[in-house]
Amino acid sequence: MRLRPSLRTTTLTIVTLAVTVLPSTMAATGAAAASADPAGVRSTSVKLSPEAAALGSTPEIALARFWTKERIAAARPADNGVSLAELRKTAQSSVLGETVVAGLAPRASAANLDGRSGAAKAGRGDASVMAGAVGTSWPWRHDWVSLTNGKVLYQHNGGLWHCSGVVVSSEARNTVFTAGHCVHGGPGGGWQNTNWTFIPDYYYGDRPLGTWSARQLWSLNGWMNNGDRAYDVGVAVMHLNAGRRLADVTGSQGIRINGPATPSVWHFGFPLNSPFDGEDLITCDGATSRRYVLWGDLKLACTIQGGGSGGAWLADFNGNSGYTISVNSYHVGNDLTQIYGPYFGDGVSNLYAAVRNLS
Repeated sequence: MRLRPSLRTTTLTIVTLAVTVLPSTMAATGAAAASADPAGVRSTSVKLSPEAAALGSTPEIALARFWTKERIAAARPADNGVSLAELRKTAQSSVLGETVVAGLAPRASAANLDGRSGAAKAGRGDASVMAGAVGTSWPWRHDWVSLTNGKVLYQHNGGLWHCSGVVVSSEARNTVFTAGHCVHGGPGGGWQNTNWTFIPDYYYGDRPLGTWSARQLWSLNGWMNNGDRAYDVGVAVMHLNAGRRLADVTGSQGIRINGPATPSVWHFGFPLNSPFDGEDLITCDGATSRRYVLWGDLKLACTIQGGGSGGAWLADFNGNSGYTISVNSYHVGNDLTQIYGPYFGDGVSNLYAAVRNLS
């Protein structure tokens, strides 16, 4: 039986599953995959570069100083297109049963954790958002949507990189979902675990809720070993910031795993492809479909691309919160009018089970 909690309550509704995660898949930092199961999970710790570590006594202070406007502007999108030859006709299996966890409303307003203030959009009003398939600037600041969606930044192989992410409800209240390729380079690529940062409510350099540092990154064997976009999902477990847990400040979006495959969604990100500049939260909305009619990844008509990787797909969205059912993953060839994301199936069920209580 499916449980569909009302979005008008902040009470967490959890469908408990018997999820099997082999101990061998909970490998220590940087270890090779011990299982060929694509739905198995692995993790690594996050490190500061020597340059960043010298800038502050805590990771959040160091990274707030490291990620200057100039470095953020220099960060390149981690996205890349996928050729038709590279597409896999696979999807995560869906046999473990459905998990539904509702979102949590924000407990804190824009509190200027980093002491900065800057440009602001309009206050929340009655105006409707017309999004559709052409990316549209989300018109409000400091609302539930802006606080729970954020810019992801990290350093890898000497380069600076840019993705998107979303705060997802968990018991630990410090969980950010993003794309797998925003935490790991896939086969032969290794972990991208230096100076990994999440900035909620970001807007043209303004970061009123501070700069949050990750302490662990997680992803799925299907992505890390095989480069299969059906498993292109990553999670960052965040440090405390000024003694507070991330979701206690920002609120969170819900999550739905092994749910309906083709709902209507709103989705979000910080794209860098023209005409976007990566400095503003952009949204699209519309009905999803399967890539191959009955199977494969989810597809949505939207012009959000480079830099939008890891941005949330929210089903049952009420203007504030919804249920995260996928994240931005890839586009096919030169077609920048469609974006694809993995179906949240048993792989994500294992991933979420592994991180949801990591406080």
